[in-house]
Order: sequence, then C-alpha cells, then structure tokens
Amino acid sequence: MKKLSIAIATAFTALGFATTATAADKVLVASHWAGPKHTMATHVFPWIGEQLKECSGGSLSVKIENGLAPPPAQYDTIRDGVADLGWIVHGYTPGKFKTTKLAELPGVPGNAAQISAAFQMTHEKYLAAAKEAKGVQVLANFVHGPGMLNTTKEVLSYKDIKGMKLRVGGGVANKVGKALGAAGVNVPAPAVYETIASGVAEGVFFPAESLYSFKIAELTKYALLNPDGMYTTSFGLIMSDESYNGLSTEHKACVEKLRGVEMARSIGQFWDDADLVGTEAAQKEFGLTINIATDEARAHYKEATADIKAEVLKEVASRDVDADAALEYMLSNIK
Repeated sequence: MKKLSIAIATAFTALGFATTATAADKVLVASHWAGPKHTMATHVFPWIGEQLKECSGGSLSVKIENGLAPPPAQYDTIRDGVADLGWIVHGYTPGKFKTTKLAELPGVPGNAAQISAAFQMTHEKYLAAAKEAKGVQVLANFVHGPGMLNTTKEVLSYKDIKGMKLRVGGGVANKVGKALGAAGVNVPAPAVYETIASGVAEGVFFPAESLYSFKIAELTKYALLNPDGMYTTSFGLIMSDESYNGLSTEHKACVEKLRGVEMARSIGQFWDDADLVGTEAAQKEFGLTINIATDEARAHYKEATADIKAEVLKEVASRDVDADAALEYMLSNIK
C-alpha cells in the first residue's frame, strides 16, 4: 500500500508538472495578408517561429493566420490584439507614419538587407523618439528590394510614363508617381493583379519578388530597373503591447533577443533572396524582360524627383526629429 501511495503521488506530481508546462506554452498569432507564396509567409514568419522555439525550449511558437484584416487595417488589428504580431506597410496609414519615409526616398542605394539594417539603426537612434507607433512594440523596420517600374507595354524612359495609369502604392512612392506625371492608382498590393487585368492600371511600382508572388508578371511583361535606386517601401514588424506584456519573463527575453537591427537585416535578406527567385521565375514562366535604365533615363528621373527629398525631410522634422542628421546617419550605415 505504501508503494502504491508513493506511485500515485508521483503520478499526480508528474501530471501537475505536465499541466504547468502546457499552461506555460504560448502560441503567437501572426497576421499575414499577402498570400501563401509571399516570402513573409514562406520564410520570415517560419524563421521567427523557429528562433523563438529554439530560445524558449519549444514553449513559444508562431502560427500564421491569413486574411484577418485587409492590409490598411493591419496596424489596428495588431494593436487591438486580434493578432499578436504582424507586418504593416507604413504608407497604408497616411498621416500616421512620417519618419519612416526616410527609407523610401528615391536615390537610396543598396539592397533590402543593407537598407533594412540601416533603417532599423536609424529608428533606434533617431526615429523611435517620435513615438509614431502607439500601443505596439516595434520589433523591426525593414524594406523590400529595389523597386521597379513594371508595365504591360515596354517603357525605356521615365518620360514615357507621363499620363500612364500606374499603381504606385503608398508613402513616398505616391510622390514619385506624381513627380513623373503618372496617373496614380492606389490599391493594396493584393488587389494589383485584378486592377491591371481589368485595365484600370497599365502597370505597377513593385520589386521583383512581388511580380512573382502576386503573379503580376503574367500581365506586366516589362520592367525598368534604375541602378541608382528608384524607390522602396518601408514596413514594420510589430507586436501588440497587450500580447508582449502578457508574456512570461522567459518569453519576453526571447523576443528581446530577436528584435532589432539583426532581425531587420535578416528579414531584408529574405526579401533579397525572394527577389532572385521571383526574377528567375518571372523570366522563365512569364517571359519577363528587365531593362536597365540608360544614363539619360536616370538623369531625367533624378531631376524629376529632386524635390521629394526636401518634402520628406520637412515631414520628418515636423515630428521633432533631426531629419538631416537621421538621413545622413542612415545613408552612412548602408553597407
């Protein structure tokens, strides 16, 4: 009887430990909106999940949820706790984010990994003080790879897009489209295919990755790439304050270990890798032709968009940020 009592007690103790371990497990819901082929779904969020699992000994993980809200509503969706974390396009919430436009300026050199790391460094040193993201933790800021002009008919000069109906996205891309004389069509990225297929737009500002993940290369057979840097789009990987504050000390430490400059660099690298895959697939499957802008075209682009820098710096300065110093710092750290 004594041995039986000890066995029963041991069993209940083990069950108690098991219950405690299960209760400590946490699955973070990640909101994704760009489709199953997008690198955020196929690489970035799985990588984040792997890092958190490894750090926590398996007790902290990530589950991707698609379609919780349209792209412009992602910030509110995460802030309000519908999802624990997710990624937002800063330009989809006009007026809210101004400092992030520094990373989107025309003429910024580098690839996604290089710009993303410098962008996050600049955020930490200068931009975070503006407190534009309220109710959320900013885990990383990042950008996509070099933006291109993608059209249904071949365009070799930026002069030729005057009057063309082009989807230009948000943020600084809007300013670029306006400076070049394009008739801007503003729709979220997932709606671009239908917008071009229906004839509402004749092309789109997109990086190579998106041509494939959104199947745009089926429609836009021509791309024009500017080696000087045409534009890019800034994103934020954010987590709701409520979700963050509800984590155990151990799990918070794992999030803290992951967030920051190296996280931004890694996400940017995934986008760069996706650009290579997207370019190859778009050329092989859809016959995409990529033209490199001539010296004349690059000169026209630079002249046409020259005023955008001053406009953006003024917007950034309106948030009590030393805009000139922040831009200089960011550019000096793109390596």
